Parts: sequence; structure tokens; C-alpha cells
Amino acid sequence: MTFISLVIVLLLVQWWGSGKPLHRDQWFFNGWRLLHRTSKHSGSSPWLCLVAVAVPVIAVLAVVIIATVYFSDNWLILLNIPVLLYSLGRGDFSGSVHNYTDAAHSGDSVKAITVLDVMNLDPDLRCGRNNTDWVALNREALRVFTYRGFERMFAVIFWFLLAGAPGALAYRLSVLLWVHLLEVNDARAAVMTRALTLIEWPAARLLGLSWALVGHFEFCMVRWRNLWMSLRTLTPVFLVSVLLGAMGEEGDWSKRGDTCRPQTTARIEPSYSLYLVESMPRMFSRALLLWVFAVALVTLLI
Repeated sequence: MTFISLVIVLLLVQWWGSGKPLHRDQWFFNGWRLLHRTSKHSGSSPWLCLVAVAVPVIAVLAVVIIATVYFSDNWLILLNIPVLLYSLGRGDFSGSVHNYTDAAHSGDSVKAITVLDVMNLDPDLRCGRNNTDWVALNREALRVFTYRGFERMFAVIFWFLLAGAPGALAYRLSVLLWVHLLEVNDARAAVMTRALTLIEWPAARLLGLSWALVGHFEFCMVRWRNLWMSLRTLTPVFLVSVLLGAMGEEGDWSKRGDTCRPQTTARIEPSYSLYLVESMPRMFSRALLLWVFAVALVTLLI
């Protein structure tokens, strides 16, 4: 049922786009505010974040157990599809990439910055309104879109394949809570950032290997090997680095302590950095096809 559920969800996403009709998150934020009010004695305890995510996940897990024990595994498809659609990322990823590249080609930096600000989940990393450096904007766009492409689909699929509907839901609720804490400048945002980095660690490393297989293997693996064990490296930083290698950006890496220093050849800018942004969606599409093929093969073998 896992593979069938995944295929159906991917087909539905192609039809109506990322499960937007199911993306209603107010119930979760209402529950978070209620939990926060009833636990004032806990102050800014990060344990409240765990409880807020765990309660709905345990509820879904209970449904999975009941369906498995008292009915048939086939009934899980009725749960997997809506939960997986809900767990996919918010926003129009393809439309935003198109809007940014269109603004870059026309030289409209205000529109380009607006698109990046909407897609950037971290308020502290959003662009300044007077930034007209297109090389910096394109590199920022690559970072923002690479992470959003990962969190909206690949991390969700990874945890769905590993832990079923509860795993996918747990990841999405963690991201929603993290973004909310950043927006309101809650002290627990730093803890959630570290926790989310650990949660995303295996999925990001697997996606990096996938890019190596569908892109430039040697350049990608050099970057992957130098960064894959670092738990301090934030997910967007790791993803951008390995994606650049997969797209053929060569780097002469020399490891000194905990730092890696890349030295790249000169490129014609800003055309080259914009080309990277335009090529990025194709790398995601190739990796997705690879994942679907791998899941289908494993399903047939077991």
C-alpha cells in the first residue's frame, strides 16, 4: 500500500498541486496556543514543542494500528493519501521559481526579492529591499528554492517510506511549528532548528546521493563526503553544496580542521548563477524519478 499511496499522491499533486485543498493548519496552531496557555508554568520549555507534535501523530498512529489489527492493510490507503497530501509543503514551488527567473531576466529586482521573501521560511535570512546584486540574489534563490524543494516533498516522502503516515505528519508539523516560532521570535526556535536539522539529516544525505547518481557523480561526491557527517551544517547549506557539485560545479576541496575551502573556476555572472537556479528543478525531477523507481523495485522484491 505504501507504493500505491505514493504514486496516487504524486499523480494528484500533478493535477491540483501539492495537496493545497488539504493544507489547513489552523487546527494545529489553535492546539499549540491552547497548550501554551495551559502550561504557563513551563515557561519556554522545549518539551511543549514535542507534545504539540506528538499528540496528533499518536492519534494517526492509533488509527494505523487499529486498521492493521482489526481490518486489512489495504485500508491504510484511505489514511495514507490524505495524510501524505497534507504533509507536503506549502506554496507553489514551480510557480515561484518561474516568477523569480522571469524577474531576473527582466531585471526586476523588487519582484525577485518579493518572491524570495515569500518562499524563505526564516525571517532573519530574508533579503534586504535595496539589494540589486544579481549574483548574490541568484545564490540566495538557489539556497531558498533548494531547501523548499527538499522540505516540501523529499523529506516528507523519506519519512513516509520509513515510518508511514505518522512519520510524514510528524515532519510536517515540526516544520510548521519551527516556522511559527521563528515568526513570533520565540526562544524555542533555536532548539527546533537543531532538532529539525537532525530530523532532516538522513533525508538530505540520501537526496545528495540521489543527485550524485543523476548528475555529475564525481563533483557531487567530493562535496558530499566532506559534509555528510557534519551535524553542525544546516540542511540548506549541505543541499546547496552537493547540488552545485551534481550540476557540474567543480571544487578543489582541502580540509583544514572543521572547514572545507572550495576553489571554483571563474564564471560569467550573473548568467551562470541564474542558470543554476533554472537547472535546479530538473535535478529534483530526476531525483524523484530515481526514488520512485527504487521504491517500485523494492516493493517488487519483497
